[in-house]
Amino acid sequence: MEHKYISALTPRRHRSLTLALLMSVATFLPVCAYAQVIAPEPKPDLRAHMFDMGGLITTGAVTAIGGAAGGGIVPWALIGGYTTQDQVGATAFYTHVFLRNYQLSTYGGLFALSNRVEVSFAHQDFALGGTGGTLDGKIIGALGLPATTPDSALPHALQLNNANLNQDIIGIKVRLYGNAVYDQDTLIPEISVGYEYHRNENTSFVRAIGTRPTGNEYYLAATKVWLHGLFGHYTMVTGTLDVTNAIQNGLLGFGGVGPNGAKNGYHVEPEFAVGYWINPNLVIGGEYRFMPHYQVVAPGNVPGFGPLGNALSKESDWKDVYIAYFPVKNLSVTLAYADLGTIASEKNQNGVYLSGTASF
Repeated sequence: MEHKYISALTPRRHRSLTLALLMSVATFLPVCAYAQVIAPEPKPDLRAHMFDMGGLITTGAVTAIGGAAGGGIVPWALIGGYTTQDQVGATAFYTHVFLRNYQLSTYGGLFALSNRVEVSFAHQDFALGGTGGTLDGKIIGALGLPATTPDSALPHALQLNNANLNQDIIGIKVRLYGNAVYDQDTLIPEISVGYEYHRNENTSFVRAIGTRPTGNEYYLAATKVWLHGLFGHYTMVTGTLDVTNAIQNGLLGFGGVGPNGAKNGYHVEPEFAVGYWINPNLVIGGEYRFMPHYQVVAPGNVPGFGPLGNALSKESDWKDVYIAYFPVKNLSVTLAYADLGTIASEKNQNGVYLSGTASF
């Protein structure tokens, strides 16, 4: 038996009730859909990706001898490592340069934040080897002593045979504008400013030759990468202006001597670098770094010491050609031919540059 209320519905009334129910459901569905659209997005879990390396392989550069991201001898505008926004990263490096008379080894690392800031540290050891004894002989001659005078007769600070000249470098770099890689619709480069504090550990030696053991360097760097550059390959150009009073990058101290005493003014020196990607993992290029000139020991017109000062003061521009290989994103190996010219009176200081950088 049908329920009395149901049986009381005529077919016409039944159809009306069904239509009303359908209209009610149809009215409610858009409200649900709209509520789903405007629901706030969950906040990203920064901890899940803050240590990821979001940048493209090779775009974290390698490491300059001063510890900053760049090439071998020139800091670039790029921030080291592969950080993007909200990420942190770090690198560690070791470099050895085999020159004709000397050897330079340097190691250190940097910390990078959000592809915006990097803080770096480098320690340099410049080994004089047996050439230090040759320099001692020149000092003995400048003092007017017999050529047979032993090195031990010199003040301890000037006993250079097999000595090492060491310095520490602390740096910071800040990206001011642009992105060298992702801003492909403009010619404006990535622009960064940097600062380096140098502390030479051979305080007695640098004071003996008339220079200071600490110094500051400031630089402005611009780097542009074209993803469809020369012959369709990645192509990079960097220009840097270095404000410095460092002699041989600080290994012989900072500032110099003049007719009226210390001469500590700064020089503005340009630096350039280019890079060309043979493939995504292999980069070739070259760098050129203009170096300042300061007089050490004594002005050139001082008898005895003047000629020695002239010889030790000669400083050449630095240049290199390099090939950098990135077998994986975390590691790069750089091989270069470096020409550093005259260092501490010894000419033709060129040789092999070998460096490795690990990224985290």
